[in-house]
Amino acid sequence: MDIESIKKNYKNFSTEELIKLVSEIKSIKPEFIPILQNELINRNENNVAVGITEYLTSIKYHITDNILFDNILSYRKSGMKEIEIDKTLKENHGIDSEYMQLIRVSLKEKGKENIAIGIVMIILPLIFGIVLLTMRAFIGVFPLLLIGIGIWRLNKGIQQKNENK
Repeated sequence: MDIESIKKNYKNFSTEELIKLVSEIKSIKPEFIPILQNELINRNENNVAVGITEYLTSIKYHITDNILFDNILSYRKSGMKEIEIDKTLKENHGIDSEYMQLIRVSLKEKGKENIAIGIVMIILPLIFGIVLLTMRAFIGVFPLLLIGIGIWRLNKGIQQKNENK
């Protein structure tokens, strides 16, 4: 849908329907949120429109799990203690201690996952390469590339697992 059709739809919605949309704000495309806010303001639902802004401000510092995991690992490598890491993440990204505990568990699980993927990416190309060699066929660069990526994933997984004991 384009912006003009969204504007028309919001104008045709009842105020209750617009307020229901606000409760489902995560499902709205970001470019449509200002249109919803304008329509709410036009209907004198200023508190609801301000609530949207407050919500958006509260998630301003959201980062993906992968970036968060990498940040935690780099903080640990630099010698920061867990309390300092918690404080830094709370200041920079608004992450509380309960969520931080969930992230630690996820990071440990991600480490196990990377180890498993790394092992598979090493073993399968090796087996494939051995089979090709016994058949006197050309191996190519692809299995070697997979082995290299497998070693990288295995190393990353071991780091993640060891740093989250």
